Amino acid sequence: MELYFNLFFLYFFILFGTNTQSQNFYVPENIKSVLLLKNGSNVQNINLGDSFELSFDDLNANEEYYYYQINHYDYNWEPSKMRKSDYLDGFDDNRIRNVKNSFNTLKAYTHYSIKIPNNDVKIKVSGNYSISIHYSNGEKIFEKYFSVIENLFKIQITINRSNSIENIDSVHKLKLKINCNDCSEIFNNSSELKIIILKNKNWNSKKTLGKPKFTFSNSLIYDDIIFDAGNEFLNFDNSKIKSTNYRISKLLLKEIYNTFLVTDFERTNQVYEYSPDINGEFNINSSNYDHNIENDYSKVHFKFKPNLGDEKIDIFLIGKFNNFSKNPDYKLVFDTNKEVYEGSFLFKQGFYDYKYGYINSQDNSELEFYGGNFWQTENIYQVTIFHKKVSDKFFKIIGQNSLSSLKINN
Repeated sequence: MELYFNLFFLYFFILFGTNTQSQNFYVPENIKSVLLLKNGSNVQNINLGDSFELSFDDLNANEEYYYYQINHYDYNWEPSKMRKSDYLDGFDDNRIRNVKNSFNTLKAYTHYSIKIPNNDVKIKVSGNYSISIHYSNGEKIFEKYFSVIENLFKIQITINRSNSIENIDSVHKLKLKINCNDCSEIFNNSSELKIIILKNKNWNSKKTLGKPKFTFSNSLIYDDIIFDAGNEFLNFDNSKIKSTNYRISKLLLKEIYNTFLVTDFERTNQVYEYSPDINGEFNINSSNYDHNIENDYSKVHFKFKPNLGDEKIDIFLIGKFNNFSKNPDYKLVFDTNKEVYEGSFLFKQGFYDYKYGYINSQDNSELEFYGGNFWQTENIYQVTIFHKKVSDKFFKIIGQNSLSSLKINN
């Protein structure tokens, strides 16, 4: 029995374990709607000195004593070798005191929020960060990642179709130009320069660049950077939780609201069809006075029919709502009679982008997506410059820019 348990644990850890480098962290099923907010918008990048807010819901609705810590990381999400005092003014490991219970909802929950900076703590340097949420005994519950930016250098981004016949219809090719008065200040033998590129702000899609293709006194050029173009995200809107829309087929009211979506079919071998999305993001919105505590949760029912159904393939619902990760709480189940994958998951009233992903059989850490690759797909490509001198203890973020492939050059 002990051997069986150890083997099961090892399998579970390999399949679903935490991986800080790709941010595939596990968020408990009772924690929902984790948001990093700046001026009311859901973001993951903050300018140094700006105020922001972390908020989340706990469906256990027990008014727990939760504590938060702020952690600094390098460009590859490895913990920085710094003391807290090197990157924080004040002290973290503070209790979250802004706690509210849901009001007039069928699904009870408790809403928690933290504003940074506050009277206890302030971030004082740039870089990759997380806010980790803990119980009073120090046990970590989950972690929300973000970046703090100093825009000291300008980045020009160009997106083209491939010039190769083999993939001209399926990829995007990027070219970057970093402008600097004296580029030897940041690209030299006594410092490290790393360029991180994300597609749709998904850290699992990252490409890390080191040496530029061309080096000039006032610019660094990176070229021939290839990304699979993918396909547009699917989406649903349950903001008006009591009514249907074009992708919601029916509603049922049981203990809570149940929202049934139309069946999704695999789009890999189909012709590209433009469908506006928000690049995997989600927005909590409604006409309620305070959507933090008045928005209800509904159980949203999904059906997905791939071209080839196979119960041996693990398929997951993927989006920013679960950090684009293969979270076991969002795994679909194969119905052999209907030959469709089905799953139902709780979502707060709002607008959500999503895709269906599966685990690559040759690499259990890599997710592949159903939907194909089309050069017409609109993606957001985000470029971030990380820099560290030999004398520095950490990687600073010294520049960032984004560009949509709507501005693609043919």
